[in-house]
Amino acid sequence: MPSQTEPLSRRPLGSTGLQVTPICIGTAPLGSMPETFAYEVPEERALATIRAFFAGSVNFLDTAASYGDGESERRIGIVLRELGGLPPGFVLATKADRDLQTGVFTGAQMRRSVERSLRLLGLEQLQLVYLHDPEHIPFEEAMQPGGPVEVLQRCKEEGLIAHLGVAGGPIELMIRFVETGLFEAGISERAERLPTLYVWPGIARATSTCQADGGSLQALWCATGSGGTAVLAEGRAHCFHDCWHDPP
Repeated sequence: MPSQTEPLSRRPLGSTGLQVTPICIGTAPLGSMPETFAYEVPEERALATIRAFFAGSVNFLDTAASYGDGESERRIGIVLRELGGLPPGFVLATKADRDLQTGVFTGAQMRRSVERSLRLLGLEQLQLVYLHDPEHIPFEEAMQPGGPVEVLQRCKEEGLIAHLGVAGGPIELMIRFVETGLFEAGISERAERLPTLYVWPGIARATSTCQADGGSLQALWCATGSGGTAVLAEGRAHCFHDCWHDPP
């Protein structure tokens, strides 16, 4: 294990070519979501947490358009502007979301989500964007011409997105998306706890899929104490990982 003063070793993130630490900081609570986490996070505490992240050795930060309906991204954006942009060597992932008020999950909504993330974060390009929670629409609808996946691909071609991933709940559905060859990284989130990090449906197939795609399997959990949130990981940087909101 590296000492507290040594930089954490970095590993390849899926097939993105990005190098990340095996610890990723998740920022859902920093958007102040008391309905989800049962506590609020004042803006100054969130900003202090984000500043501490950029002063540390962990280089991987994760957010989403849906975290506080943009509030997590807005707060991260405040610190990024203080720093003059995303510092070299850091990796910032966000997620394109359906409209949280109407449930609309279309190609046009994906573009709106991406453009809002760019504005809130104050960036010209998003380093890594996940298609978020696609289980809310049929796979065929997500993949149809002009649908969410095609529009996110267009955003990548236009340079608004550097790398594209998929993040959602059902492991079999996430594998189905990854097997299209259009995604460079994947997250499988689940709400229920199991007694071990590594026992979950589809693990053998997921491991095989990740190895075939040049990715690797990562198990992790979210620690959501009052000081913020951290995503703790075992193993190599992820193609698929498991996530829930309380440590086992």
